[in-house]
Amino acid sequence: MAFNLQASIEIAGVDAVMIVFDAKVDKQINQQVHLLREAIIQAQPVWLSDVVAAYHTLMVVYDIQRTTFEHVQHWLKAQLIELRQRQVTPKVAGIHEYFVCYEPEFALDIERVCHYTGLSAEEVSQRHSAETYHVYTIGFAPGFAYLGDVPNALQVARLDTPRTKVPAGSVAIANQQTAIYPRTSPGGWNIIGRVAGWTDRSGLKLQAGDQVRFTSVSKQRFLEIEANSQSNHIEERHDD
Repeated sequence: MAFNLQASIEIAGVDAVMIVFDAKVDKQINQQVHLLREAIIQAQPVWLSDVVAAYHTLMVVYDIQRTTFEHVQHWLKAQLIELRQRQVTPKVAGIHEYFVCYEPEFALDIERVCHYTGLSAEEVSQRHSAETYHVYTIGFAPGFAYLGDVPNALQVARLDTPRTKVPAGSVAIANQQTAIYPRTSPGGWNIIGRVAGWTDRSGLKLQAGDQVRFTSVSKQRFLEIEANSQSNHIEERHDD
């Protein structure tokens, strides 16, 4: 897939512009966003303050003491043209695999998901773990990666009333996306399992553009991985 999408460049404040691609959640569009982000960071213009990527937009923050909106707009247009002419393709993404227990003890919303999808609990776990997911963006909380795309048959709306406390490592789905809660926090997605051996550092390894795979494990295997993870974590703290 080469860089071939059109984009508009809009004012996003006194010191920022927004590059806007087609307004939808789409893997190809998101890859184009990150290609442009990488090109901007690699070029390192002296006026650049920050680059923030989302699903189909890229916000560029600049130093108003060093440049103007007109200059930034012209420079970004040139970058877009160059990317198209060079036929740049996405770099090889990082691949992360997580072991997930989908049993009811950890799948707090499995009954709701089964009710709305017509699938059995086993079918939910099978369909969810059969996919390779794309990391669209990181947001909501540090390490919270928005992953897609969930199969159509497994798509369920968010909870009507969010939970005040979702356990860290919980695997959840909402509409066409899935995610792992990086820390214990409030949340309104449907919980369908939990990652074995999850720590506060685990989510920080994920970067936009990476790929994520889930492997279903039994509760016994989940507990074994948890025990090993706790042991390794204690050793790491002693080493620190």
